Parts: sequence; C-alpha cells; structure tokens
Amino acid sequence: MPRVATYYQLLDNPVDVSATPLTLNQSVADTPAGGEGALVTWLAASVRGSGTAGFVTYSVEVNGNPLGDYLALEGTFPGFPDFPTAVQEAANTTDVRRGGNQLVFTVTSTTGDVLRLRAVMLWHRVNV
Repeated sequence: MPRVATYYQLLDNPVDVSATPLTLNQSVADTPAGGEGALVTWLAASVRGSGTAGFVTYSVEVNGNPLGDYLALEGTFPGFPDFPTAVQEAANTTDVRRGGNQLVFTVTSTTGDVLRLRAVMLWHRVNV
C-alpha cells in the first residue's frame, strides 16, 4: 500500500504566549499510518520590547504526550526584534489520532520575555 505525507497548518501569523498556555486544536481527517511517526514543526522566538537579550523556556505536548522542553533566545540583531529558531520534533504516530487533536505550548520560565510562535505545522504519514 503506498504511503504519503499530509500536513495541517495550525498557526500562520505570529502569536505571543506568556502565562497562559497556547492550545491549538486540529481535526485530522486521515488516519495516521501505524508506526510511521509524526512531525511537529514551528518557529519560535523570545521577544521583549526593550531590545535586551533574554530567553524563554517552554514545553510542548501533543494530546497530553510531551514532545520536550525547549529554549527560545532573543536575538540582538538590528531590525530583527524576534529572530526565530526553526524547530522540528518527531512524535509517535499514536500521539496523533483521527479526529480532534490538541497541541499545547506552555511557557515554563522567562527573563521577562514572551514566547512568539508562528508557522506551526503537524505532519504525518497515511496509507492510500
């Protein structure tokens, strides 16, 4: 049986996350192929209006299953107040299910910055 990848864009424009976790909901129409894994990708930056460098640590979960803990640094590049870092993280196929799915970003520590997220995507393989 041939296998292909499909993806869902959960977030496009930048969103700032501070004390309240960001929950992104996505309905998956095609059943993920068993044992094939899934991938979550996003861009993250630590942003503070003062222009001084800082950081944000945060965690990410898919349907209550932790993907990991991450660090977003604030760049001090002129003209780039939020110099994003691209992140891609593998998840188990069983973490993604047909129907409703939740991806949760939670700030766990900060130097006063906020976490700025954009381009959040969920990828998985399906049998066709």
